[in-house]
Amino acid sequence: MCDPVTMAVVTTGLQVATTMQEYKSQKAIAEGRKKANEQTRRNSDQAYLNDLTKIDAEAVSASRELRLAEFTNNREAEAAKSKALNLNGGDADKIVQDMIGTRDLQFFDVTKDYETDIFKLTTQETDAYAAQQRRYNSIAPVIMPSSTGALLKIGTQAATGYNTYQASYGTPASNTPSSPYGDRSLYKTPKPNADI
Repeated sequence: MCDPVTMAVVTTGLQVATTMQEYKSQKAIAEGRKKANEQTRRNSDQAYLNDLTKIDAEAVSASRELRLAEFTNNREAEAAKSKALNLNGGDADKIVQDMIGTRDLQFFDVTKDYETDIFKLTTQETDAYAAQQRRYNSIAPVIMPSSTGALLKIGTQAATGYNTYQASYGTPASNTPSSPYGDRSLYKTPKPNADI
Protein backbone atom coordinates (compact mmCIF):
# COMPACT_ATOMS: atom_id res chain seq x y z
CA MET A 1 0.00 0.00 0.00
CA CYS A 2 0.95 3.57 -0.48
CA ASP A 3 1.79 5.87 2.36
CA PRO A 4 -0.97 8.27 3.49
CA VAL A 5 0.74 11.31 1.98
CA THR A 6 0.84 9.79 -1.50
CA MET A 7 -2.77 8.64 -1.15
CA ALA A 8 -3.88 12.14 -0.13
CA VAL A 9 -2.09 13.73 -3.09
CA VAL A 10 -3.35 11.15 -5.58
CA THR A 11 -6.92 11.31 -4.25
CA THR A 12 -6.95 15.09 -4.42
CA GLY A 13 -5.52 15.04 -7.94
CA LEU A 14 -8.15 12.55 -9.09
CA GLN A 15 -10.95 14.57 -7.52
CA VAL A 16 -9.74 17.76 -9.20
CA ALA A 17 -9.34 16.00 -12.57
CA THR A 18 -12.82 14.49 -12.23
CA THR A 19 -14.34 17.89 -11.46
CA MET A 20 -12.59 19.45 -14.46
CA GLN A 21 -13.82 16.65 -16.73
CA GLU A 22 -17.39 16.94 -15.39
CA TYR A 23 -17.33 20.68 -16.10
CA LYS A 24 -16.01 20.14 -19.63
CA SER A 25 -18.58 17.46 -20.43
CA GLN A 26 -21.45 19.54 -18.99
CA LYS A 27 -20.27 22.48 -21.06
CA ALA A 28 -20.10 20.33 -24.20
CA ILE A 29 -23.61 19.02 -23.57
CA ALA A 30 -24.92 22.55 -23.01
CA GLU A 31 -23.25 23.76 -26.23
CA GLY A 32 -24.85 20.87 -28.12
CA ARG A 33 -28.27 21.74 -26.72
CA LYS A 34 -27.71 25.38 -27.60
CA LYS A 35 -26.90 24.45 -31.21
CA ALA A 36 -29.92 22.14 -31.36
CA ASN A 37 -32.16 24.95 -30.08
CA GLU A 38 -30.78 27.34 -32.70
CA GLN A 39 -31.50 24.77 -35.42
CA THR A 40 -35.00 24.26 -34.04
CA ARG A 41 -35.59 28.02 -34.23
CA ARG A 42 -34.33 28.13 -37.82
CA ASN A 43 -36.58 25.19 -38.74
CA SER A 44 -39.53 26.88 -37.04
CA ASP A 45 -38.89 30.11 -38.94
CA GLN A 46 -38.68 28.18 -42.22
CA ALA A 47 -41.92 26.32 -41.47
CA TYR A 48 -43.62 29.64 -40.69
CA LEU A 49 -42.38 31.15 -43.95
CA ASN A 50 -43.56 28.07 -45.85
CA ASP A 51 -47.00 28.42 -44.26
CA LEU A 52 -47.15 32.10 -45.21
CA THR A 53 -46.11 31.30 -48.78
CA LYS A 54 -48.86 28.69 -49.03
CA ILE A 55 -51.42 31.14 -47.60
CA ASP A 56 -50.32 33.87 -50.02
CA ALA A 57 -50.65 31.44 -52.94
CA GLU A 58 -54.18 30.60 -51.79
CA ALA A 59 -54.99 34.34 -51.54
CA VAL A 60 -53.78 34.85 -55.12
CA SER A 61 -55.87 31.88 -56.21
CA ALA A 62 -58.94 33.32 -54.44
CA SER A 63 -58.40 36.70 -56.14
CA ARG A 64 -58.05 34.96 -59.49
CA GLU A 65 -61.30 33.05 -58.91
CA LEU A 66 -63.04 36.31 -57.97
CA ARG A 67 -61.90 38.04 -61.14
CA LEU A 68 -62.82 35.03 -63.27
CA ALA A 69 -66.30 34.83 -61.72
CA GLU A 70 -66.82 38.58 -62.22
CA PHE A 71 -65.70 38.32 -65.85
CA THR A 72 -67.93 35.29 -66.46
CA ASN A 73 -70.94 36.97 -64.85
CA ASN A 74 -70.39 40.17 -66.84
CA ARG A 75 -70.08 38.25 -70.09
CA GLU A 76 -73.20 36.18 -69.37
CA ALA A 77 -75.15 39.29 -68.35
CA GLU A 78 -74.16 41.13 -71.51
CA ALA A 79 -75.06 38.12 -73.62
CA ALA A 80 -78.46 37.78 -71.93
CA LYS A 81 -79.11 41.52 -72.28
CA SER A 82 -78.23 41.46 -75.95
CA LYS A 83 -80.38 38.41 -76.56
CA ALA A 84 -83.38 39.87 -74.75
CA LEU A 85 -83.12 43.18 -76.56
CA ASN A 86 -82.70 41.46 -79.92
CA LEU A 87 -85.80 39.36 -79.33
CA ASN A 88 -87.69 42.51 -78.56
CA GLY A 89 -89.37 40.71 -75.70
CA GLY A 90 -90.93 43.74 -74.05
CA ASP A 91 -89.89 46.94 -72.40
CA ALA A 92 -86.13 47.43 -72.82
CA ASP A 93 -85.79 49.34 -69.55
CA LYS A 94 -87.44 46.56 -67.58
CA ILE A 95 -85.29 43.94 -69.25
CA VAL A 96 -82.13 45.86 -68.34
CA GLN A 97 -83.31 46.44 -64.75
CA ASP A 98 -84.08 42.76 -64.30
CA MET A 99 -80.68 41.79 -65.65
CA ILE A 100 -78.88 44.31 -63.46
CA GLY A 101 -80.69 42.93 -60.39
CA THR A 102 -79.68 39.39 -61.33
CA ARG A 103 -76.14 40.57 -61.99
CA ASP A 104 -75.97 42.32 -58.60
CA LEU A 105 -77.06 39.13 -56.84
CA GLN A 106 -74.40 37.16 -58.67
CA PHE A 107 -71.81 39.80 -57.73
CA PHE A 108 -72.76 39.55 -54.05
CA ASP A 109 -72.55 35.75 -54.16
CA VAL A 110 -69.08 35.88 -55.73
CA THR A 111 -67.91 38.59 -53.32
CA LYS A 112 -69.24 36.65 -50.33
CA ASP A 113 -67.29 33.57 -51.41
CA TYR A 114 -64.14 35.67 -51.85
CA GLU A 115 -64.51 37.30 -48.43
CA THR A 116 -65.03 33.88 -46.85
CA ASP A 117 -61.81 32.66 -48.49
CA ILE A 118 -59.88 35.72 -47.29
CA PHE A 119 -61.24 35.31 -43.75
CA LYS A 120 -60.11 31.67 -43.74
CA LEU A 121 -56.67 32.70 -45.00
CA THR A 122 -56.36 35.34 -42.28
CA THR A 123 -57.24 32.70 -39.71
CA GLN A 124 -54.63 30.40 -41.22
CA GLU A 125 -52.00 33.15 -40.89
CA THR A 126 -52.89 33.53 -37.22
CA ASP A 127 -52.71 29.76 -36.77
CA ALA A 128 -49.31 29.62 -38.49
CA TYR A 129 -47.94 32.31 -36.20
CA ALA A 130 -49.38 30.56 -33.14
CA ALA A 131 -47.76 27.29 -34.26
CA GLN A 132 -44.41 29.06 -34.57
CA GLN A 133 -44.80 30.51 -31.07
CA ARG A 134 -45.66 27.06 -29.69
CA ARG A 135 -42.52 25.66 -31.28
CA TYR A 136 -40.45 28.50 -29.81
CA ASN A 137 -42.00 28.01 -26.38
CA SER A 138 -41.27 24.28 -26.46
CA ILE A 139 -37.53 24.96 -26.71
CA ALA A 140 -35.99 24.28 -23.30
CA PRO A 141 -33.56 26.93 -22.10
CA VAL A 142 -29.92 25.91 -21.94
CA ILE A 143 -28.21 26.23 -18.58
CA MET A 144 -24.48 26.49 -18.90
CA PRO A 145 -22.38 24.87 -16.17
CA SER A 146 -20.92 27.25 -13.62
CA SER A 147 -17.19 27.77 -13.90
CA THR A 148 -17.27 29.43 -10.47
CA GLY A 149 -18.96 26.35 -9.02
CA ALA A 150 -16.32 24.12 -10.58
CA LEU A 151 -13.53 26.30 -9.19
CA LEU A 152 -15.09 26.28 -5.72
CA LYS A 153 -15.40 22.51 -5.86
CA ILE A 154 -11.75 22.21 -6.93
CA GLY A 155 -10.74 24.57 -4.09
CA THR A 156 -12.67 22.50 -1.57
CA GLN A 157 -11.10 19.30 -2.86
CA ALA A 158 -7.63 20.86 -2.68
CA ALA A 159 -8.25 22.07 0.88
CA THR A 160 -9.49 18.64 1.90
CA GLY A 161 -6.44 17.04 0.31
CA TYR A 162 -4.16 19.50 2.10
CA ASN A 163 -5.82 18.76 5.44
CA THR A 164 -5.46 15.03 4.79
CA TYR A 165 -1.80 15.57 3.93
CA GLN A 166 -1.22 17.56 7.10
CA ALA A 167 -3.06 14.99 9.20
CA SER A 168 -0.90 12.21 7.83
CA TYR A 169 2.21 13.98 9.15
CA GLY A 170 0.60 14.52 12.52
CA THR A 171 0.65 18.33 12.32
CA PRO A 172 -2.79 19.83 12.07
CA ALA A 173 -3.32 22.41 9.42
CA SER A 174 -3.71 25.82 11.01
CA ASN A 175 -5.80 28.64 9.72
CA THR A 176 -3.03 31.22 10.26
CA PRO A 177 0.23 31.10 8.40
CA SER A 178 3.28 30.57 10.55
CA SER A 179 6.05 33.12 10.44
CA PRO A 180 9.69 32.07 10.23
CA TYR A 181 10.46 34.95 12.64
CA GLY A 182 8.41 33.63 15.54
CA ASP A 183 5.39 35.20 17.15
CA ARG A 184 5.20 38.88 16.15
CA SER A 185 1.77 39.66 17.50
CA LEU A 186 1.26 42.86 19.45
CA TYR A 187 -0.69 41.20 22.21
CA LYS A 188 1.05 38.33 23.83
CA THR A 189 -1.12 35.76 25.40
CA PRO A 190 -0.23 35.42 29.03
CA LYS A 191 1.03 32.13 30.29
CA PRO A 192 -1.25 30.58 32.85
CA ASN A 193 -0.14 31.20 36.47
CA ALA A 194 3.00 33.01 35.32
CA ASP A 195 2.90 35.84 37.85
CA ILE A 196 1.40 34.03 40.78
